[in-house]
Amino acid sequence: MNLNLKRITHRLGYALLAASTLLGTDRVALAQETPAPTATAAKAFKDERALGLLKAMSDTLAGAKTLDFKIRGIVPTPSPTGQYVSLFASSRVVMQRPDKLFVAARGDLFPSDVVYDGKTVTAIGVDRKFYAQREAAGGAVESLMQSELPGSDATRPFLDLLVADPYAFLTKDLYSAFWVGRSSVGGVKTDHLAFTAKGLDWEVWIGAKDKLPRLMVISYRGGDRQPTFTVEFSDWKLGAPVASQTFVASIPKGAVKLEFKQMDPVK
Repeated sequence: MNLNLKRITHRLGYALLAASTLLGTDRVALAQETPAPTATAAKAFKDERALGLLKAMSDTLAGAKTLDFKIRGIVPTPSPTGQYVSLFASSRVVMQRPDKLFVAARGDLFPSDVVYDGKTVTAIGVDRKFYAQREAAGGAVESLMQSELPGSDATRPFLDLLVADPYAFLTKDLYSAFWVGRSSVGGVKTDHLAFTAKGLDWEVWIGAKDKLPRLMVISYRGGDRQPTFTVEFSDWKLGAPVASQTFVASIPKGAVKLEFKQMDPVK
């Protein structure tokens, strides 16, 4: 599966990756005698129910003219010693199709705002009063996935769910798919789905009624370190009016302009 989740977590996702395992007690467990699918057997294990639910989620997201939601969680982040340490991250994401995006990233990671107005990408260091800005190629929000946005990963949105056809993107080169059962995330009844790709396992909890992603877990399989990222989505608003000012970059007075490559505070 060319899900590019490695790119999501390392290039797109630190600001948006969230971990809050708010699962309720009504989860329907897989029967113990059911063997877990493996990468070698996965191509023969594609549950149509799971794919259908993923498609419903994709259609719900793709059909909305505007999307407004929040993400929060704990992000495993490499330390100088090589150990992964947990940092808290939270973000608000606002998108207006086809070509406008606003991301406010807060928490322990680099607090920043990213604004894309269809022509220009602006990243603002909220606390440190500096910014970077450049002309973009223009076009749909997903075109941003073809090039780096400025700053640390904390400035990057969870773009892979915002493309025109998330289903096609998420299922490309998929090894396996199956429905795990019913669960409750933040008080919302969900369908729990699991998928496998080369070197990668990922799960998503989709609202049973609203068909929106509520939780996502991404686990890497390979190498000495195998971090797991968990994302919680909340406060979904689909199709709601968005003030045009949302997509106008508000640069603090006296802020210093930097080159994009200088925006990462750890470098």
